[in-house]
Amino acid sequence: MGTSNWQNLSYCIELIRQVSPSRVLDIGIGFGRWGMICREFLDVWQGRVHREQWMTVIEGIEIFPKNVDEYHSYFYNEIHIADAYELLTQHKVGTFDLIILGDVLEHFDKERAIALLEACLQTGRYVLLNIPIGNDWPQGSEYGNDYEMHRSEWTMTELDPFPTAAKKKFKDYINREFATYLFQGRP
Repeated sequence: MGTSNWQNLSYCIELIRQVSPSRVLDIGIGFGRWGMICREFLDVWQGRVHREQWMTVIEGIEIFPKNVDEYHSYFYNEIHIADAYELLTQHKVGTFDLIILGDVLEHFDKERAIALLEACLQTGRYVLLNIPIGNDWPQGSEYGNDYEMHRSEWTMTELDPFPTAAKKKFKDYINREFATYLFQGRP
């Protein structure tokens, strides 16, 4: 199932804690990293240790049903098995304080990716984006999942015009660039 780099985790956790969302949408849940991290740092670190005390609503969207396992239901309140582009551009989900696109946009062609990002900005108060930068990230179908294919390449110049609240560039373990952005969405 989908996973991604670790070099930006502490930066992302700090951004999530600053935003302090009560409703989170994780697009492309994959392994479930963001659901677990949000549950830990938005509930457990606030002293709400046990499930019956949790107050943060965490939803996820996953297009590849085989990626969803039983343990996901422990961290996520609800998981939508759907195409995120279809769900968000047709306004079939509510509003969120934070929408997380953790290594997701590159799996869409550029036109659909931009439309998805714009829909996220209209639906979320903040959007946390993690994305590979440049053309050093080719990827095809993985573990029988055609949705893992990278269909677009990105530069920071393309992303900077979006309403940026914070951003930082990172390098992975083989020196490829990727970036984390926190965009300001709906008021």
